[in-house]
Amino acid sequence: MNKEISIWQNRNFIKFFSANTLANLGNWFDVIGVLILFRYTWKADPMLIALIPIMYAIPSILLGQFAGVFADRIDKRKILIYSNWFRAVLTLLLVFTPSPWLALPILFLRNTAGVISLPAQQGLMRNIVDEKDIMKAITINGSLFQLVKVIGPLMGGSVAGIFSPNFSIALNAIAFTISGIILTRVNVQEIETSVEIGANQSGFLRSWKEGWHIVFKSKILLASIIFGVFSTLTIQMIDAQIVTLFSEVFPNKPGFIGWAISGIGMGSLLVVILLSRIEKISKFGWFFGTGSLLIGVMTVGFGFLLNYNFIALAIFLSIIGGIGNGLTFVSINYLIQTEPPKEAIGRVTSIIDSLMSILFIAGPLLGGLLITHLGVLTAFKIIGLGLSVIGIIGIVLQRLIWKQNNHAKELIKVKVG
Repeated sequence: MNKEISIWQNRNFIKFFSANTLANLGNWFDVIGVLILFRYTWKADPMLIALIPIMYAIPSILLGQFAGVFADRIDKRKILIYSNWFRAVLTLLLVFTPSPWLALPILFLRNTAGVISLPAQQGLMRNIVDEKDIMKAITINGSLFQLVKVIGPLMGGSVAGIFSPNFSIALNAIAFTISGIILTRVNVQEIETSVEIGANQSGFLRSWKEGWHIVFKSKILLASIIFGVFSTLTIQMIDAQIVTLFSEVFPNKPGFIGWAISGIGMGSLLVVILLSRIEKISKFGWFFGTGSLLIGVMTVGFGFLLNYNFIALAIFLSIIGGIGNGLTFVSINYLIQTEPPKEAIGRVTSIIDSLMSILFIAGPLLGGLLITHLGVLTAFKIIGLGLSVIGIIGIVLQRLIWKQNNHAKELIKVKVG
């Protein structure tokens, strides 16, 4: 009788997992370092800080679909290796950049290189993990993502506070370099396919239209997207501006920003672990509404931090917001996996991602304008109140907003199938 081999005995997966862990951890050192560098070192105003997430979003909006096609045609392992090394060079260049206006184009170029690595990473895992272990591999990487969100900002903020933000960013360059070296040791047996990508333009357009047809015919999907647009836009108005608020409340403690972001990650991780025990979500209003409400409570609370001025309260509020973020995260992923027909999940996912990416640009700009005119504390109070109201509406009116339409869902399955 053959003994089943554990995924942890797959050396290629161990190398892939280690490289991914190192790159993700380095990214969080970098994120915190960049925020502190812009606000505490360069004294950047809120509008300039609002451009940072935009430098992350634009490459995904412009090149995301092209990157997927490219990754399917080229050696995925080499894409990841050279992408990591190229980003290491740009990160090192960022360390010696003297002004934010030179840093922004470097961030744009680095994130452009990162866009191609995402589909390559997904494709590479399929070639190094046995079919029976795919779900295990996805779960392990998902847990890693949440865990790194906890320890990464905490360590990054502490390192930046003790040494300097440039030192924290330099560690990311080292992490990218070592990650690429580890990936050179991964042995891959490429699976050849006979699919000609982009050969049938009419088929592509038909599939794209079917994706939108599914969204408009499913009341739960459409309601969730509309609700998500309002809540995500509001959240993005303050997401990058937390560093602006903390620079006023804790002007001599730049490392505290990492502690707060770690608190958000900790709350999210706890919720993801707890919700893994349930089998299904039947009341989306409770999850989406409560998620928005808790994030709103955190944001309003941040607006009053100057009155109390101690980090324990900020971390407590961050954990509350993280719980709300975790509820939303699980709801979105469950919705994508269960509402559309199985053969249309990819199309529906791309529609949701494209809409959210646009909000990642509009939200920070609106937030920067609001903070510039009203001040950061007042803006956080107003935005947090708005999020809380959106959450309460989701809870109270959930039967009206998320009304099930089983007949329409069956028609969608027949049409797509």
